[in-house]
Amino acid sequence: MNLANRCLCRSAPSRAAAVSLLAFTTFAPVASAQVTPYGSGINPPGSLVLSGGTPMVGAGFTLGVSNTAIGSAPPSFAFLSIASAPDAAFPSGTVLPGFGLAAPGAPGELLLSLVAPNPLLLLGPVTWAGGVAAPASFALFVPPLPALNGVTLYLQGSLLQPVGIPSIGMTNGLAVTLAQPSFPGLVPIAAGTSAMGSNAPAGAPYFGNAAHQPVHQVTISQPFWMGRYEVTQAQYLALMGTNPSSFAGSDRPVESVTWTNALAYCNALNVQQTASGGVPAGYQYRLPTEAEWEYACRAGTTTEFHYGPALLCNEARFNYSFHSTPAADCVNPLGTAMVGGYAPNAWGLYDMHGNVWEWCLDSYSDYTAAPKTNPFVTGGTARVYRGGTWLDYSFVCRSAYRRATAPNYVSFGLGFRVVLAPIIVP
Repeated sequence: MNLANRCLCRSAPSRAAAVSLLAFTTFAPVASAQVTPYGSGINPPGSLVLSGGTPMVGAGFTLGVSNTAIGSAPPSFAFLSIASAPDAAFPSGTVLPGFGLAAPGAPGELLLSLVAPNPLLLLGPVTWAGGVAAPASFALFVPPLPALNGVTLYLQGSLLQPVGIPSIGMTNGLAVTLAQPSFPGLVPIAAGTSAMGSNAPAGAPYFGNAAHQPVHQVTISQPFWMGRYEVTQAQYLALMGTNPSSFAGSDRPVESVTWTNALAYCNALNVQQTASGGVPAGYQYRLPTEAEWEYACRAGTTTEFHYGPALLCNEARFNYSFHSTPAADCVNPLGTAMVGGYAPNAWGLYDMHGNVWEWCLDSYSDYTAAPKTNPFVTGGTARVYRGGTWLDYSFVCRSAYRRATAPNYVSFGLGFRVVLAPIIVP
């Protein structure tokens, strides 16, 4: 990977320099940012430091360069080198005389290659005042591109002393792994493969039928983010200026919305978030596809519910459990529950079983056995909805259970949640 050809750089004339990292191939996701020194330690530690921010996709962070070897170091010009890999020929660095920070002529360690296939991106010069002055500052901004998630950058600073005996010194190295982007209210869902559908038998407790068959393999090839909760009435009112719900409550899910209403909300959210720079390139706020919804609901499970083979009354807001002994009504107040009132699935999503049905982007179609990647169906007269509702039986709330209706259908048990996912035109 040629990092130099994949970055847009800007060096400020004084104490700040910035770089915008524009494109990388996809790497494995990481849960949090990692900053690790590397090299043999010949160069003085702390001469290159993370001085501010978090190395996160969609955020900025700052690196500082200074001479920590001697307290009376003279003013110098600071540079920052960035590469996508350490020097392949010298993974621990090349020791060179005259490249140390302790004194002119001292040995120093060059950690990054100067030649292809990994040329350096060099930022600077930035003036460093010397001595105990604050480090020269380099600000890096990482655009909200999901493909940057998990990318590791290899960095090393250098200081050029222009007075007296001109000399150059190298800092310690840092390997900085970028954390996944964070979007308020959304849960990151990694790409992956899962079974879709169910072979549950007919009759209690699952009442399986042909609409959920055959079970087939589905691959979601790109990461996406899904609403931790169903869209609430407060959220819908704030963005759309109205609340059509039958069971009022700001933290209850919005319901009595058509598929078209839900789509309009997503479009309005796109406009709002794009204006603030919160929508990654190639992504959009929209309804989940049916495959994305079931993949996220299952959260790696293969049982009929993400809780396991049974759904009990204390696990979700629904009406009647066939898994109780004996089967029994769930004694709940009439209507929806406040979102997040029950335990989430393994990926941190709440109310995927019960509370309100959730609109999906797809039109309804029968399944086939062939494996599929990012399946999406459109053009039909009926749109899919998933998840069951507060007045339904437990079997209706299964991960694989599906229904469909006209996109203008309204029900006090039908709402939606949003995803931030690759662009699809329904």
